[in-house]
Amino acid sequence: MKRRLRHLRHRLADAARLRAARRLLRAAAPPAARLDLALVIPVWNDAAGLARLLAQARDLGQFAQIVVVDDGSDEPVAPAPDLTLLRHDRPLGGGVARNAGLAAVTAAHVLFFDADDLLTAELPDLLADLAEDRTAAGEAAGAGEFDFCLFKHADSRVAAEPRWGQPDWDERFWQAAGLGTGALRAAGPAALPLLAQTANYPWNKIYRTGFLRAQGIGCAATAVHQDIPLHWLGFLAARRVLVSDRICAWHRVESAGARLTNRMGPERLEVFTALAPVARAVAAAADPAWRAALADFGLGLIDWIGARIDPGLRPALAMAERDWLAATGLAWLAEIAGHDPALAARLQERGRA
Repeated sequence: MKRRLRHLRHRLADAARLRAARRLLRAAAPPAARLDLALVIPVWNDAAGLARLLAQARDLGQFAQIVVVDDGSDEPVAPAPDLTLLRHDRPLGGGVARNAGLAAVTAAHVLFFDADDLLTAELPDLLADLAEDRTAAGEAAGAGEFDFCLFKHADSRVAAEPRWGQPDWDERFWQAAGLGTGALRAAGPAALPLLAQTANYPWNKIYRTGFLRAQGIGCAATAVHQDIPLHWLGFLAARRVLVSDRICAWHRVESAGARLTNRMGPERLEVFTALAPVARAVAAAADPAWRAALADFGLGLIDWIGARIDPGLRPALAMAERDWLAATGLAWLAEIAGHDPALAARLQERGRA
């Protein structure tokens, strides 16, 4: 354990030296235009987490606007001069809260963040990279602005090992797409169905506000799995996606408590409601890789739910799964078989179950 801790400290020190070198190089260069960025934070009964995140956001000084959506907390969030504060009279869910926050954004770009997660010191570097990219895109005919940027995150489960960085279950898709490293680069069309299969978090992307509004993209109004449409429809509709290996978010996971991850009642059956608009969009996509990607993602997500849901709800989950497979993976079976024969075989087996 001591050796692993020393290794982790050395990696963190190396990363800190690299960030310092990048800042020195940037300081020596002409100043770039600043990214016009809003931070949208839904919160429900987490005053301590919100206070911690707001202190971080203010200290970083990178946000043109901070929108807090109080989703019916027992003790209302106190107003502050630097906040755009919205409040729901009763809890409506994180998806509805994020959509309300997006409607209030006046900045050109938006970052959604949960009150119980943390920003990291690499965020200013990413924002500087993105500001430089926008300048270059403006100067290069046909380059176009980015629709969103996907960045890496750290996870409390990984840190407990102890390691620093993105979990392996997301990193494998970055590696498969050939995007494991690189401070900022564009993701080609073939990479997008792979990256869409990463965990559907709302806080590991910086979106162009106008892109989300023009495409009518937002979160589902379900109790859980709210971020599936935001994540997938963004990947499907985007013309220019950037990716960065900068780790700009710290995600805390707890095995118990009231966090959405730990809710395993009938609300989990709403996953198929959240998946429905994605399935319609994927069915219309020209590239069959999208249909294979959603089918594979869906099987994995249903397995995750089935292993944790209240056992009394498993028959209802199995029935809903059969209906979903009949309308998606099995309906696309011939096409998927040409793209991924092993996945097609799994779909047939699950369809018979």
